[in-house]
Amino acid sequence: MEQKALECPVCKSNKATIAGENIKLSGRFEDKEFLTTELTVLRCTKCGYYMFFDKMAQFTTKDESDKSI
Repeated sequence: MEQKALECPVCKSNKATIAGENIKLSGRFEDKEFLTTELTVLRCTKCGYYMFFDKMAQFTTKDESDKSI
């Protein structure tokens, strides 16, 4: 899987904090209910935009390389 640098789609910042791990979203569309797979939620530290990633996403920091969440 291709690795990409983290970038907020709103303000293009590359800094975020983890807002939640192993989160499942549920909801209803028309007459059907759904439940997502487990997600990691990151929040942009600059503008506050929430980003959702599945288990395939890998995040790296300057002091640790290839840290899989």
